Amino acid sequence: MSDHKRAFEQLFRENYSRLYAYAFSILQSEEDSRDAVDEAFVDAWHHREAISEGKTESYIFISLRNKCLTQLRRQTSTHPLSDALLHRLEAETDEEWREREERISRIEQAIGQLSERTRYVLHQCYYERRTYRDVAQQLGITTDGVKKHITTALRSLRGIFNINKHKT
Repeated sequence: MSDHKRAFEQLFRENYSRLYAYAFSILQSEEDSRDAVDEAFVDAWHHREAISEGKTESYIFISLRNKCLTQLRRQTSTHPLSDALLHRLEAETDEEWREREERISRIEQAIGQLSERTRYVLHQCYYERRTYRDVAQQLGITTDGVKKHITTALRSLRGIFNINKHKT
């Protein structure tokens, strides 16, 4: 296997979940989101010779954003919220997009520093949108135990990003 193919596969493994989450936040469809991410990676692979070294990740993110915008344009006639989201995304500059992606990357790194169990609880509650009760039952702990994991995770994230909880 070539070094280029290995590097591309690593890029895929490291970024797929974040790209999928980004696409899903826009498209609100698992199938459309997976398709858009897959297409963005395929496009990057086909154009790999033309992409400047070190710019593949940016190329994939921009390609994905464009694919999501195209999909939203198709949906605007059937989904009223798509039109507002489409305008917001079209107005977003590449610099704003890069800044948001940098924040997401920092969040992912911070989450990576959490214990495995706390990461799992956070993922289940926030990404999978499972209830505290469901997660507690699955792990054999109380809902208070789940809340403690969430509190620990959020405290850690606030500390890393120097966010102080507003006291009233």
